[in-house]
Amino acid sequence: MKQLLTFPIVCLLCMSGSAQQRFISIEDTQIWINTLGIEDRATGQPVIVFESGHGTPMGNWDKVIARSEALGPIVTYDRPGVGQSESVDQMPTLKNVADRLIKILKKLQLEPPYLLVGHSLGGVYVRGFAIYYPEVLAGLIIIDPADFTETQQNKREYYKVLGWDEQRIDQELEEQQRKDLQRNENIPLALQKERLVLSSLRQSNFQEINKTMLPNVPVHILTGGRFDMPQHMQSKTYDNEALFRSKMKHRVARWTDVIQSVNKGMIMYSGDAGHFVHWDDPELIVSSIKIALLDYAEIKNKKEVLPKKQ
Repeated sequence: MKQLLTFPIVCLLCMSGSAQQRFISIEDTQIWINTLGIEDRATGQPVIVFESGHGTPMGNWDKVIARSEALGPIVTYDRPGVGQSESVDQMPTLKNVADRLIKILKKLQLEPPYLLVGHSLGGVYVRGFAIYYPEVLAGLIIIDPADFTETQQNKREYYKVLGWDEQRIDQELEEQQRKDLQRNENIPLALQKERLVLSSLRQSNFQEINKTMLPNVPVHILTGGRFDMPQHMQSKTYDNEALFRSKMKHRVARWTDVIQSVNKGMIMYSGDAGHFVHWDDPELIVSSIKIALLDYAEIKNKKEVLPKKQ
């Protein structure tokens, strides 16, 4: 997963009469949530649920929500230990995060279907949700995810653009692992746990995800093409931007396989956006939500008109 970036979060919706930010109790843990338009939900209308990236409070979705409120009922929340939500002892595995989200939605008395929108680590979590609760999904919108198609072997391909031999690639990967462990020591425990879960998934080549096919619902993968690594973090010995471009080419090729596994799959690319695509180019996310909702309605209507089996 890319280094977590910091940026100003402007609470665009705090003064909105329809926004309802509050705590709810899930198994004696206070979870900070925001809902919009749930009181006006039509029967069978998908609920749009946002899942944030590693260590990122729910306010990072404000630009998108300000533009998409008319699309349907919306739920955002902070995972335990992130933002204002209380921490829990439980590890934030794919199953545990999916189970807790289901409990949140049940607490809010919001029946399926759900259109899940996830960024970065949140993209991994919404893909994981599809493993355990595929029947409740209206679709998935996955934004610049921690790459669940990446294996320990294929990630080595990125470095060939630098002309490195296998030994030099080994050295770089070992150095990255050392730095990741060091960074993990200096962040809150809840965020350490999320990093440990992601690290475990990577070590297993994301087997938990890739052994399960996606449900045949709209699936969009969105990514940004702007190289946004701060100068002080760039290497003095190799071209970070060339490496970034190489990673993008390989990842988009693999993501194409993902979206081709469903009938209503799309890849969307924003050259103007960095890792936080939804902050840099919120209109792209809104367009994706609109398309996914229309495609889900089409799928649903086709199922409803099929003749019943005798």
